[in-house]
Amino acid sequence: MRHLALPDALTRMHYPVVSFDIEANMYFGLVANCWIPRLGGGTNLSTKAIHHHGQMLLTTVTAFGPGYEHWLFTTPTVLDKATEMYTMGLVERVLHPTGHASFVDANAAHVPFFPPSLSITFALWSSCQPTSWKDSLKHVPALHKHSGKLRRIAAKIGFTRALDLNVPEYFDFFPTPEGFRGMKDRKEFERGPNEDYLYSLFHVIQGTLNEEVGQAIGSQLEFTPAQNRAIVERLLDDLASGRLITGRLSPGHSDVSFANFPGEPIERALDACAARLSVPSP
Repeated sequence: MRHLALPDALTRMHYPVVSFDIEANMYFGLVANCWIPRLGGGTNLSTKAIHHHGQMLLTTVTAFGPGYEHWLFTTPTVLDKATEMYTMGLVERVLHPTGHASFVDANAAHVPFFPPSLSITFALWSSCQPTSWKDSLKHVPALHKHSGKLRRIAAKIGFTRALDLNVPEYFDFFPTPEGFRGMKDRKEFERGPNEDYLYSLFHVIQGTLNEEVGQAIGSQLEFTPAQNRAIVERLLDDLASGRLITGRLSPGHSDVSFANFPGEPIERALDACAARLSVPSP
């Protein structure tokens, strides 16, 4: 209900995960992530690049649905800066079902795979560094609104360390036959159309048996642009009538080579890393 009361709740562009902010303060952030399944329910595909979160600590608990397969790796170690090749080992490869908690330490790489059906996780974020006045500053509304731009400016002038900013540089990796290749700059998914977001949002509402929130959505229609309103009205009718609403993944959300790959290429990259480490140095 709080998410639906936001001014842009019905006009957002689409990201492959529908997220609801629960709490954000100088000590931690808590987010509900709603994982949209692939059409057909195929699960042998990563939802994003293998990645770590720098100084951030992540505890994730599956709160709804069957969950997904989760791979956790050691901290990536650079092998060759020129070719951006890294090595890492596998810590665990486990299912992350309802009620299961998983912890991802600072700088530890991990990757989730697509769930067979709608799944929701609660993600608790905090820093591995002691909380200070800098964390309070980051949550000033006027600064938080422009955090991305301010982060880029701080990086250019060399203030990231002084301000404890978590700038993503070589945070993302993808498997190759020789190991794992790092990406210096993070490549985010392109946003999909608003229609796909609305279908995914209503898929979450219907899948969690929260049809009663349809009334709150209906009250916002007079403030919703015409191009969005027609889609929302159609989905409200489907919701009220009990017709199945399927979540959507936009083009570029499950077919990107550096972010979406099956488990087998990861296994081959891990084998290459293990073989490289077992060869004695000349």
